[in-house]
Amino acid sequence: MRDREIEIKIRIDREKLNEVRRKLEKIARFEKSVRQRDEYFTPSHRNFVAPRFPYEWLSIRKRGDKAFLNYKHFYPESGEVKTHCDEFEVEIKNPEQLRKIFLALDFKKLVTVEKTREIYIYDERFEIALDVVKDLGYFIEIEALKDFGGVEATRRELFEFAKSLGIDTSKTDKRGYPYLLMERKGLIKRGCGSAV
Repeated sequence: MRDREIEIKIRIDREKLNEVRRKLEKIARFEKSVRQRDEYFTPSHRNFVAPRFPYEWLSIRKRGDKAFLNYKHFYPESGEVKTHCDEFEVEIKNPEQLRKIFLALDFKKLVTVEKTREIYIYDERFEIALDVVKDLGYFIEIEALKDFGGVEATRRELFEFAKSLGIDTSKTDKRGYPYLLMERKGLIKRGCGSAV
């Protein structure tokens, strides 16, 4: 599964988050609780939020005292529902300098996503993240830690596991935190891309 990420993200309320946490405490291994900060950028020559259904994200991620440059390319590119993504990430020593390089190269900053995340591992099959996202609310993110026989088979396993936790999978997010935050701040119009 290296360089490929298959996951689902579902909006929940605080009550459901607490309910799921209690279930996970019984069946899964608690890994850690972390604060995460992701700054999203787009190059001027290829605006990532111009397509109706954006499929690329570039971010500088802060994870405790470490920082990473992260790029995700989602598939299918033209589909509203994204099934998986290529993900490339490298640790960086000086995020401030990288930010200056981006701005010097005319990259535009889109938005900053801040969240508190509790991470659980279930049977070395799934990583479950309970997220409290600033200005967006509560979410559960479930990522496959192994290949269950291709993208579609793996997604079926993710949805089945979510249902076993009592999650309403009809509330699956199709866009991701940066899109939702830009939409909330009026930087993007509902249902379409933008020329940010």
